[in-house]
Amino acid sequence: MDKEKKQYYHKMLERNRGHLFLKDGHIAAIATFFIGDDDGRYLYDRVPWTVIEDDPTGKTVYIDQLLIKDHAANGCMHREFTLFLRWIKNNFPNVKCAKWARVNAEFRKHGIKEGVKSNVHTKNIR
Repeated sequence: MDKEKKQYYHKMLERNRGHLFLKDGHIAAIATFFIGDDDGRYLYDRVPWTVIEDDPTGKTVYIDQLLIKDHAANGCMHREFTLFLRWIKNNFPNVKCAKWARVNAEFRKHGIKEGVKSNVHTKNIR
């Protein structure tokens, strides 16, 4: 992991905008997130790996990065992700839904191409 990404994760954890997923007592993954409203700046209108101010009164949690240690950890992720959303619900009472962008299969298969978009997923938590 390069210096820019390390700084990003460090800042997000300092701001309580990072969540660790554990498996067998070890870190299996880390998710970072912002709280805000659906104005696009959290998913689209920013430079990747930058920390932006969020809106604590926002109604949406935007999952920015999800770094999984290895593919073996994927088995625990569904359950852990559900617990993460429950943690968001309990700690951020204004938040109604979670959104995240996932790069589509064509991008993963062929690399970066103009016009290839991410799929945005939404999950209601209240």
